[in-house]
Amino acid sequence: MRARRALSLAHRYSGLLIALLAVLAALTGSLLTFAPELDRLLNPELLSPQLPAAGASPWPLAKQIAAAEAGQTDEPGWQAAFIVPAQRDGQASAIWIRRPDPQKSGSSRFRQVLVDPYRGEVLGQRERNRTDWSRAGFVRSLARLHGDLLLGAAGRWIMGIGALIWVMTSLVGLYLWWPGRQKLVLALAIKRGAGRRRLIFDLHRASGFYSAPVLLVVAFTGIYLALPATVRSLVAVVAPLADARPPRVGAPADGAMLDPDQAIAVARSVFPDGQLRRVSLPATPDQAYIVAFQRAPDVARTSGGRSVVGVDPYRGDVLSISDASNSPLGNTFLNWQLPLHSGSAFGLLGRILVFVAGLIATVLTASGLLIWWQRGSTVRHRSDLQ
Repeated sequence: MRARRALSLAHRYSGLLIALLAVLAALTGSLLTFAPELDRLLNPELLSPQLPAAGASPWPLAKQIAAAEAGQTDEPGWQAAFIVPAQRDGQASAIWIRRPDPQKSGSSRFRQVLVDPYRGEVLGQRERNRTDWSRAGFVRSLARLHGDLLLGAAGRWIMGIGALIWVMTSLVGLYLWWPGRQKLVLALAIKRGAGRRRLIFDLHRASGFYSAPVLLVVAFTGIYLALPATVRSLVAVVAPLADARPPRVGAPADGAMLDPDQAIAVARSVFPDGQLRRVSLPATPDQAYIVAFQRAPDVARTSGGRSVVGVDPYRGDVLSISDASNSPLGNTFLNWQLPLHSGSAFGLLGRILVFVAGLIATVLTASGLLIWWQRGSTVRHRSDLQ
């Protein structure tokens, strides 16, 4: 009984410790499960260009990049960093451009330029280094609030430790929930007509049990997303990991480079069945093109890709291949973290489950706070009577 009492206290006060953080993470996380759709809803003029004419072909990526760079008339020195091509008709290409930040040595400023892939028209752009709660910046700022509380590295540590505490207190809660076989049905239901206190208790207990599989996965994966370098180093101890360093090249004397479309053509020879998701451009003469694909065998993601090809920008040689469907165990484990966290690993159903689980987490936290408050009120009432 002493052990159970200690676990009960640990569950109660660890829950109180992260209550505000849990609600913030749960509500922002629920919204972010549909981040692309929310962004398009808020910014149709940026992200949803007119449908192309029948038979039209998209502009080469090199021309789309040139259009994005040419539109930067306010400041010189902007250079394309990577491009996320439009995935379907009626969607804009997102071209991220960078420029050295004069106020922060060694840092860069980033803009996202949205381009109509069939007309080459720049639809608009948005700064990506600052917090912006306007329509254009709302989703990215929401993602930053969810990921690091707008505090940078310190915020990521807070979120990572908070996620770890959630995992631990949830496991303790499941242990405390177990009523024994004879009372199992009672523990799974919400008893009606038994008063407000019993209703809140049953709501906390039942919602905690039913949502536990999803919330535990979301919290566990949240530890990695908040502290990727730390988790990666721990994974490397128990499972093999492929070298994550990008390939390096030697520039020839003339320095003539392939354009992005030529580099993509080389990469497609490796993954001809892949859907192009992202192309990172060389920022220095010794860097390669990094071309990322989403393939049918890969775990589903809402953005990006994990089957990656490094291409020599001068000679057109394939320098590296990362096949997400045939990765070392450690890489496979890490590749699943974001898709599980967002629910995209299981398509629309998975995203809906994560969305609903975030709402349930809010109910779970609120009901836990009410139980604690009611318990304190009872103790205070008894003290007044003595």
